[in-house]
Amino acid sequence: MPQSVAKPAAGAAAPLYDRDFYAWTQQQAALLRAGRLADADLEHLIEEVEDMGGEQKRAVQSHLRHLVTHLLKLRCSPAGDPRRGWKDEVSNARAEIEDRLDGSPSLKAHVDELLVHVWPRARRQAVVQMANYGEHPEVPVHCPFTPAQVLDDDFWPDRADEDAAPRAPGSPVQPGG
Repeated sequence: MPQSVAKPAAGAAAPLYDRDFYAWTQQQAALLRAGRLADADLEHLIEEVEDMGGEQKRAVQSHLRHLVTHLLKLRCSPAGDPRRGWKDEVSNARAEIEDRLDGSPSLKAHVDELLVHVWPRARRQAVVQMANYGEHPEVPVHCPFTPAQVLDDDFWPDRADEDAAPRAPGSPVQPGG
């Protein structure tokens, strides 16, 4: 919930939106149901609706970053023990993304750009997490996974992927490309 920029005049009470967000939402819903659009807080309603959409996109982005971090560890880490846990993390992140995309199908059109956006941080996180356990494997500079692979429940990278031929469909996502 964004904070209102306008400050009430001295002695005046802060708007309900600033004092009690839940009460404000209930009040606005009642006004809209009653058809009293002129009495509704349109400025904040518009802001909140836009924020809801943005939050859905940020949730997909966050789960995508988490997913790619673990796919990268599966691909690059020489460790054997944590692989099952990493696969669980990948499965959970894929399920969360699928749920979000099912609820907001128009977000599917943004997966490519989100993958490009999350790649640098996902890569950094994987590198740091592996280094925390004394691992310093070669990590690709560019994302080695296509959006289709990232979201495919049947795709599991293995350590042999490094020398594999390019995968179909599509090509790996690269920043700026």
